[in-house]
Amino acid sequence: MFKQRLIKLIILLIIFINCCGHRVRDRPGMRFRQRLSGIGRNRTRNIGKVCYDFVGCFELPHPRSPLQRSPQDPNVLNTKFYLFNKKIQFSQPNILYLNDNQKSIYDSKFDYKNPLKVLIHGYMGIWNNLNSLNATDAYLKLYDCNVIIMDWSNGAKGPQYATAAANTEIVGRQLGILLNDLITNGLTHKAIHLIGFSLGAHVAGCASEYLKSKNILIGRITGLDAAGPLFRLNNLREKSKKLDRDDAVFVDALHTDSSPVFVDGFGLWEPIGHVDFFANGGQDQPGCTDRHPSIVVTHFDKTLTSDTACSHARAFTLFLETLNSKLQHSDCKFISYDCPGGLPSFEKGQCFPRLQNPNDPLAIDPIYRDDLGEFGENAKGNGVMYFATRDSYPFCGSQIQIYVKLSPKTPQTLGKLIVELNYDNDRPNFEINCELTDLVTRNIVLNKISATKYKSLNPDLKKMQVNLKYFHFEFETINETLKYSNEIIVQDVGVLDMFGNKWRYFGNEVKIDKPEGEVMLLKKDK
Repeated sequence: MFKQRLIKLIILLIIFINCCGHRVRDRPGMRFRQRLSGIGRNRTRNIGKVCYDFVGCFELPHPRSPLQRSPQDPNVLNTKFYLFNKKIQFSQPNILYLNDNQKSIYDSKFDYKNPLKVLIHGYMGIWNNLNSLNATDAYLKLYDCNVIIMDWSNGAKGPQYATAAANTEIVGRQLGILLNDLITNGLTHKAIHLIGFSLGAHVAGCASEYLKSKNILIGRITGLDAAGPLFRLNNLREKSKKLDRDDAVFVDALHTDSSPVFVDGFGLWEPIGHVDFFANGGQDQPGCTDRHPSIVVTHFDKTLTSDTACSHARAFTLFLETLNSKLQHSDCKFISYDCPGGLPSFEKGQCFPRLQNPNDPLAIDPIYRDDLGEFGENAKGNGVMYFATRDSYPFCGSQIQIYVKLSPKTPQTLGKLIVELNYDNDRPNFEINCELTDLVTRNIVLNKISATKYKSLNPDLKKMQVNLKYFHFEFETINETLKYSNEIIVQDVGVLDMFGNKWRYFGNEVKIDKPEGEVMLLKKDK
């Protein structure tokens, strides 16, 4: 752990040196002259800001700011908007442009009586990626609506993440101008729903800032793992330049790759919406093997792949799944719940909810229960909420709580407990951290909240098998190797679902110390 923190601090120092090292030590007045020279015909520069025709002015970062950049010229960005609806052939969307006196809007088949969904890609994204096209197709099958996919790929391309982050402000304003034109022509502002992934979430926030300057507040913004690097602290990015709860009537945010460590994680750690969903705790997602700590590392090796950003990309995947579930009339929902103890309590499995009836449509109605919510297209909830997913598609499943009660006889140990369930041809497995390092051991209960295949755990199931495997850790110190016991002693094991069904172990204590583990029988607890 100490080595990892040291490496992250070194990375941050390298970023600072790298960003500052390329600046010329100029003579007094030199930078002022540079700002007035070489100006294109569509822009003018003053000290502290840069101005462009049509989109207006933007503040420049401090000349010696190591982590901030200026937004690029709109002519370089070449932002476009692709319009889809049921009147438009899917393979030939209408293209909407800015600064053409609304000609492309007037010539388009935009349907002003129907709501608007806007999809906004993130860093190094492209407008016609498979997720965006699949989401568009799903929306058009679900509703009579307009869908716009925003194309700001020139501004989002790598490897200079800081420049892409700066561009969110200018392309966000471009989106705001387009939306204002549509509203002026008859679109209802509360019928606008912006869905932004990663940096795209902050593009949505900047679009809202422009509209709020016109006294317009749109209906909804969904932030899918809103980008964290350079957006965490207000001294790096002001509140008006990123997504927050004041940007729409309803702002819902999903967190899948966040971290309290500054240089770790692609997503924001802080809550930003009326409701913030933290999937599986909001950090590492099951089924992902992210190797790099965050986007600041990819800044140097210039790579961003499905491996390095698996947990981050899961955000859009989960949202898309909620659209497909509606299309398929699936009743599986990402039910979320309040956890008064926050992330530590969720990770310890201490805030698992109880529902009365799995078929009760009011079970997660906020009018009746404010401790429950739902992530997705039909998002509802309030404050910070948590939910668990499976490790592969479909990610929606039956959420369960697993507990393992250890005997006071268990010696000092530190390791990982693998729990493998076996019932009705389903064999999900889970990992639970085991930390028992006090000199005097005591009764301790290890909990885990996870998800199995939807409805695979039949409430009429009389019994199931569970195989427990334990792997202990050893640590090398300067003088010796610190050894913990390679065994644990289990008193009780239980599995619970959200509807009060429980299966538990009835028997004597079991020592877990063999590589193959121990198989125990759980029976339905009446």
